[in-house]
Amino acid sequence: MKNPSISVVMSVYNNADTLSVALDSILSQDGVELEFIVIDDGSTDGSGGILDDVAARDSRLRVVHKENEGLTQALIEGCAMASAPWIARQDADDVSLPGRLRAQSERALEKDSPSLVACGVLYRTPAGEPMFPVIPSSEPKELSDKILEHGENTCSHGAIVFSRECYEAVGGYRSEFYFAQDLDLVTRLAEAGRVGSVQAVLYRYTFSPHSISTHSAAVQEMYRNLIRAGHKVRMRGGSDTECLEKAKEICQAVREGSCPKSDPFPGYYFIGACLHQRDPRVAAHYFRKAVLTRPWSSKSWFRWLVAVVASVRAPSTGESE
Repeated sequence: MKNPSISVVMSVYNNADTLSVALDSILSQDGVELEFIVIDDGSTDGSGGILDDVAARDSRLRVVHKENEGLTQALIEGCAMASAPWIARQDADDVSLPGRLRAQSERALEKDSPSLVACGVLYRTPAGEPMFPVIPSSEPKELSDKILEHGENTCSHGAIVFSRECYEAVGGYRSEFYFAQDLDLVTRLAEAGRVGSVQAVLYRYTFSPHSISTHSAAVQEMYRNLIRAGHKVRMRGGSDTECLEKAKEICQAVREGSCPKSDPFPGYYFIGACLHQRDPRVAAHYFRKAVLTRPWSSKSWFRWLVAVVASVRAPSTGESE
């Protein structure tokens, strides 16, 4: 496509089960001229064939097949291909709701000229049951403070839109951050410019008990501490080279498989806790998985039994996405 207004970048690794819906959620967006850049990061489950089939029917989709190197490197390559003034992210197991790109693009063009635009996100289970919405603040200072003072993202990684010019000026995604590459990027974007938001829920994020935030929470916390340390150094006018060196060491350890990983217990328990009041039947399902993962967890046994009793007294609403 010539002169797109927004470039959407997505990495795919063995997402055949969810990929078609994710692709359609972007290609059906209206009100914007888009190009869709998808990096197939060494998929072995047929994802590459799905991408090629869709690309043959829609010229806006550009697919690159490569050996598996991880999300960060895939995003570096995808963003390097972007030609539009704005870059939007999308994850292969999530869904962009109608009007998402139009609303964030319009917010990006408002007079305060934000370099980063977040939107509201609905968190859901792998089966699609809604968990809870997260709506970003409407106040740019509160958004910046959340990133720079508290070291937290304003929304899920796949829901952000950012200026390509600012992205390139701050150095883009950095390969040293195998995990937490989104927080590292948005921190530097927030340092360089304003942060804006759209309060409407425009993105559905799939929370998986097997996600990076669950099985590698300890590593992510190490990265988060380095990101905050780097921010403080840069704010004093210094170089964050030392932080990058430490991040590189962590990255190497992750690639070598020497970093500890957790089981999915925290994810199962978290989903159950989110759903125990609104849908105890589904909550019981996830508490049971938590029990099977860590049979010695007395709190999981207790919460599972409570959810089972509640599901008998008040059957599931059947609400799902």
